[in-house]
Amino acid sequence: MRENTLVWVVGGSIIIGIFFLLNSLVSTYETFVYPEQATAATSSVTVSASITAVISCSTNTGSTSFGTLIDSAVATSSPNASTTMSCINSSLGCTLYAKDAGGGGNPGLWNSTSSALIKSPNASFSATSTLAAGTEGYGIQATTTAAGSDATLTIAARYLQTGDTVGGLATSSITLASASAASSNRETVVTHKAAVASVTPAGSYADTITYECTGN
Repeated sequence: MRENTLVWVVGGSIIIGIFFLLNSLVSTYETFVYPEQATAATSSVTVSASITAVISCSTNTGSTSFGTLIDSAVATSSPNASTTMSCINSSLGCTLYAKDAGGGGNPGLWNSTSSALIKSPNASFSATSTLAAGTEGYGIQATTTAAGSDATLTIAARYLQTGDTVGGLATSSITLASASAASSNRETVVTHKAAVASVTPAGSYADTITYECTGN
């Protein structure tokens, strides 16, 4: 309460009491009106991003040759075909496929002049076959190397062969190798093998194998 003293004698103590009452009310009013009060304000920002998986593959050579095939030996073409595959930012990995051109609607080494086909991998178009000198057959083997990083490749059982055993090719895309997670520059090496018989027609034979990779 303020200590202001102003006394009117008119009316005695009533005037003094009213003055002190009014003075008290003014002090209370000053106490609660002047303090500042702040209200908080908020805003938000949404941050977004996207990541695109990149699948790629390339083969180191455009051709390989058996030279002249003879019926007394199983031949291996040179050079081998090495395909490098990457599946960047692909959590499910990727798969390498092989597709054979063949001839006459079937896989194999094709002689277009005489319409002769060295069937893959044998006359029965089996999944795998062990080639032997003097018996027609043609197919591939596959393996992987230590090249690259992250997830390793798994070679399809059909082509994971050694010696003179080969996997048969197909005129539709068939799995050659795959990775189950993201990987970079993993390498699949393909070896081509063939054998002919004494009755195999002479002439030029050719085949085209197309490699394709896709994300899983």
